[in-house]
Amino acid sequence: MNFILALLHRNLIANMASVKLTLSRTVVQPTIYLLVFGHIIGRMIPGSASYSAVMAPGMIAIAAFSAPLVTISGYILPGYFFRTLEAWLLAPVPLRTIFIAMVISGTFSGIANSIVVALIAWLVLGLVPVNFLTLVLVVAAGSLLFSLFTLTVLLLPARPDKGQEVLSFLMMPMTFFGCTFYSLDMLEPQFRYFALLFPTTYISEGLRAAYAPAAPHLDLPMVLTGFAVATILLLPLADFAFRRRLGHFTW
Repeated sequence: MNFILALLHRNLIANMASVKLTLSRTVVQPTIYLLVFGHIIGRMIPGSASYSAVMAPGMIAIAAFSAPLVTISGYILPGYFFRTLEAWLLAPVPLRTIFIAMVISGTFSGIANSIVVALIAWLVLGLVPVNFLTLVLVVAAGSLLFSLFTLTVLLLPARPDKGQEVLSFLMMPMTFFGCTFYSLDMLEPQFRYFALLFPTTYISEGLRAAYAPAAPHLDLPMVLTGFAVATILLLPLADFAFRRRLGHFTW
């Protein structure tokens, strides 16, 4: 537990050291998106209030999956390019403890960033979740899933820079086809099956259930079941990739 807390503290110190970049990523960018798409463009669309309720949860979903990606990549990629990961690997703890600490750090990062964006959505658009517990549950599940996903994609290839290329390739379709700027109900039926392939769809739709339970969205039990199944499948794969790649550190 001391090691996990040390890693969380290290992440906090690193974010404070680069406070301008952190504020840009967590505050400025979401504020611009919510102002432009939710407030300005949303007023041009008939039923603008309903579109704001669709778009704002999508922005929170982006925070939930992008923050773990940035946090985990911040451990692995400098560790590869500058060998800074050796400091963690030489710590007197089992390798699996380092794995758990990184996953928890990524999950906490996703939760914190999502709550910040939810506050911005309240200030800019006046949107408040009907069920705050559902919001936290979906954000936590999504952040955990993407922490495991990022570790798996970065560490399964022979080198993390190869995994970074794969991650960059996957993130664009996940962001734009994952029902972040629109709801699943807005898609034509033939495109809905394609959108359901992306985990970002389940985060966005789960958050819409938290903000507007009466509006069309995926059933919350279906969303949570999808998270549970994906996490159960991804956890051993991420653990295997982590121990296989870092058990004998040869980069």
